Amino acid sequence: MGEDRAHRGCIGKLRVTLSRSAKSTAFDAMPRSRAFYAAAMLAATAWCGAALRDDQPPPYIGTPPRVVERMLSLAKVRSADLVMDLGSGDGRIVLEAARRFGARAVGIEMNATLVAECQEAARKQGVAERATCRQDDIFSADLSPVSVLTLYLSPEFNAQLAPRILQSMRPGTRVVSHDFAVGAWPPDAVEQMHAPEKNFGRGGESTIMLFIVPANAAGRWRGVLGVGSARRELEFSISQEYQMIEGAVHQARGYLPFTRASLSADRIAVEWPDPGAGKRMVSLAARIEGKRMNGTARLVDGTEVPFTAERTAERPDIF
Repeated sequence: MGEDRAHRGCIGKLRVTLSRSAKSTAFDAMPRSRAFYAAAMLAATAWCGAALRDDQPPPYIGTPPRVVERMLSLAKVRSADLVMDLGSGDGRIVLEAARRFGARAVGIEMNATLVAECQEAARKQGVAERATCRQDDIFSADLSPVSVLTLYLSPEFNAQLAPRILQSMRPGTRVVSHDFAVGAWPPDAVEQMHAPEKNFGRGGESTIMLFIVPANAAGRWRGVLGVGSARRELEFSISQEYQMIEGAVHQARGYLPFTRASLSADRIAVEWPDPGAGKRMVSLAARIEGKRMNGTARLVDGTEVPFTAERTAERPDIF
């Protein structure tokens, strides 16, 4: 990309440099997870150049072949996946997903000539049954059945797409963007690679970002640890910003904050100290399915017991 879209804005090498005093001012007052989130945002949104008008589509510039392969590999595309490329151009990502990875793939492109090129290439390469391109608006495409979404658009278009992606796509969906962040959403993984085809053959660096759609974990929850006479009720609250979460267990005299909390797709893991057991921890690992969690908890004595919880309110009562 580089000079190809210098007028669009760009992500350079993902570095965040802060003085010691700046670090203290900006981050020391934040909870650990929020400090990480802020640092990730500074890195992921380090764009340069002036923004294109929001209503103006980005110019078509094909993704370099090496970058196409790495985008699909980073997303761990499999034959069972449905890949969708928004702004697919000549369909090179769609064709590669079908030919190399055996996936079903769909390209969404406004330019009818490029759509025709994609369709003809799919026929010649023998992947027409798995790969197709269609003329459509990227903002009208149905994202709900897609398991891998690829993007090479612009910061403005990606930011507009972010709410639809998070609201309509299933937890665990992999989103891979070339060079541009997806709004304020921090990536789960970032890679950089040299792309000789960039800058009209002069070469340049490509940044590839992987995002995993997280489940909705936010709110107040009421759960149960164990069964029978060992059954123990539990209430807790979770605050969420994208895949970053923090929370606390409700106690009679206040709240007991989680010492560890992570969310990946629909899998959540949290840990907190048991007030009656010194520094020993209670931990739980569960899968979120809509308004329910189901999993296991490890008690302070090492015993594993079943765990289930139900969301009682959409908003946490802390944080």
